[in-house]
Amino acid sequence: MDSIIVKQDAKGRIITDFNENWRFMKLSQKNGLSKEVFQSEDFDDSSWENISLPHTWNDVDGADGIFADGEESEGYYRGLGGYRKTVYFSADTYEGKSVFIEFEGANTVTELYVNGRLAGRHEGGYSAFRFNITAFIKLDSENIFAVLVNNAPTDYIAPITNQGDFTKMGGIYRDVKIIATEPVHIDLLDFGSSGIYITPKNISENRADTDILIKPANDGKESRTVSVTVNILGMDGKINASGNRETTILANAKAQAEFILPIENPVLWNGTENPYLYTAEIILEADGKVLDCCKQAFGIRTYYIDAEKGFFLNGKYLDLRGVNYHQDSFENGWAMTDIQRERDYKMIRKMGCTSVRMAHYQHDSYEYELCDRLGLTVWTEIGIVNKMSDDGTDSLAVSEKFAANAKQQLTELIRQNYNHPSVIVWGLSNELHQMTDEIYGIYAELNALAKTEDETRLTAFADNQFWGKFLELPPDTVGYNRYFGWYKDAGPADNFGEWLDSYHIIKEPRPICVSEYGGGAAMSQFKDNIDWLADIDPWGERHYQNYQSAMHEKIWAQFAQRQYLWGKYIWCMFDFASDGRKEGDTKGQNDKGLATRERIPKDSFYFYKSVWNAEPMLHLTEKGFKSRISAIPQIKAYSNSDCAELFVNGVSQGMIKRSELDGAYSTVFIWKSVEIAKEKENEILAKAFFADGTILEDRAFWTGI
Repeated sequence: MDSIIVKQDAKGRIITDFNENWRFMKLSQKNGLSKEVFQSEDFDDSSWENISLPHTWNDVDGADGIFADGEESEGYYRGLGGYRKTVYFSADTYEGKSVFIEFEGANTVTELYVNGRLAGRHEGGYSAFRFNITAFIKLDSENIFAVLVNNAPTDYIAPITNQGDFTKMGGIYRDVKIIATEPVHIDLLDFGSSGIYITPKNISENRADTDILIKPANDGKESRTVSVTVNILGMDGKINASGNRETTILANAKAQAEFILPIENPVLWNGTENPYLYTAEIILEADGKVLDCCKQAFGIRTYYIDAEKGFFLNGKYLDLRGVNYHQDSFENGWAMTDIQRERDYKMIRKMGCTSVRMAHYQHDSYEYELCDRLGLTVWTEIGIVNKMSDDGTDSLAVSEKFAANAKQQLTELIRQNYNHPSVIVWGLSNELHQMTDEIYGIYAELNALAKTEDETRLTAFADNQFWGKFLELPPDTVGYNRYFGWYKDAGPADNFGEWLDSYHIIKEPRPICVSEYGGGAAMSQFKDNIDWLADIDPWGERHYQNYQSAMHEKIWAQFAQRQYLWGKYIWCMFDFASDGRKEGDTKGQNDKGLATRERIPKDSFYFYKSVWNAEPMLHLTEKGFKSRISAIPQIKAYSNSDCAELFVNGVSQGMIKRSELDGAYSTVFIWKSVEIAKEKENEILAKAFFADGTILEDRAFWTGI
């Protein structure tokens, strides 16, 4: 049995990690267990697995490409999982407190039982949620926590049924905390939010008015008048503005306190150039005692999107170039650690990205914090993917439960991430394939809800239909998911720009971006003189890595000429778990990443780095192409240097000046018709020379055949 070891917050709130010493079991048909048995206080869980959170039961079977029947009909287990934990709560610490449990994410339906009683239920796999467990725990006694999580498909929680080309991993896959407060506190049951909403207004070089809305709650039996203090601190820790007022909160009720505090000469959050963050400290006091304290980071910035000129941050054009990113790691699937998230986002930033699209659901709160600090702008969206209705008739009737849950997901997404300056658009769907008047109406309601919840940001959706009422959906801006040069129904890579122009000029008056583009790449596969129609099998085995990089070169050359594209998002940064796929040289993965699921960069990663990042770099491509015909058609290197030279076994193959290259391919150095020796290992050495005297080298070893 655990004792809750706490560090008393000097300012009224106690937050305790609740991740260790859980017992877990798949409550599958095969195991013959039911939730009625498992939730009881006297259930014997001694045979269950000892685990720590975060945890998912699909980290292995969700990415192995092996198919089964029954509860694993999609190739991985989608069903019930049980978690149990025994905890001792000390009266010395918790007497008189309001006690909450916070789940940062559990997929898909979660039920919490405390001492055999249902304490809360949450439907939705991607947002944070909390339950008030004050009335359920016993002080100075053991308490049995039993959590039932179910990732079985539903027809009303988006993404419904089997929609979405990714594995929906089950479990309590994000952190869990116990939060104890005084009965009067900042509201913890406001859709999982902080209960604090910060809106900078009237922003100029000289001043910004900071609107801060605070939602205090009173769980007590008597009304309380409290003092609410707000301090706004800069990154140097100094107070830039402050305010104080009294607010009365009725018994068992909630209230609001609003401040508008001016900040003189504000430092703007300016993307990767200067991601400056302020901190709002909110303190509730009564009778000389601090009741609650909470801090929220925020940034001051303006932005707009112009249908012709693209994205502008703080009045200046910003090229939004980025990637799509799924929550998934090779180490433990969706049960990622913050260290793994930091690794991934630093790699994204190192490539030169200025933006990220978090696909296709709300991500972990730490990701938004990382983007705030790194200066990456964020497109974030709810889980509507492909379908709203599982109705098999032409009517496509949408259930009331679906509409309600979609609105819940959107409200949670916005309220939980309202204060992040990195967030620029709220996404309402990805690749919606169904359309009726009812579906259009629900979509309009979601868009209106987003505008009600947040009047400062734009709404967006990612489309791959491009016709009829899909062109009329109400969000402010639209992204196109289109795979020219990969899927044969789209067309060759060279046609992408012309196709975009046709929509921009004729069919779509709103600002447009490319929300997905790209193609697969197997680390072990290379081929000379690739013909797209004959050699590439998008759904099969032939996913040549050097084709992926060449395709990206062609596509980016077209995008770079079209400033009206307010954002360009590659699909995707890393290969990720999609258990239904068997393609390239992997099973159970989508291999369109610029890096493998193990975070090994592919050649295409280095192409974008050469274009997007000013830091000196050189990368010789096709290193894994070990056995080559002796008359190699071309050898390629990516570099942002002034000139580059190639050597084969110490013999120069010529120096190429960057000024001599086509402007669209000014970082792509190509040496054509290069001979290497047969039946021996050849050293291929590239050298890059920079104006400041820096010289970089990269080499490969190939055997001629």
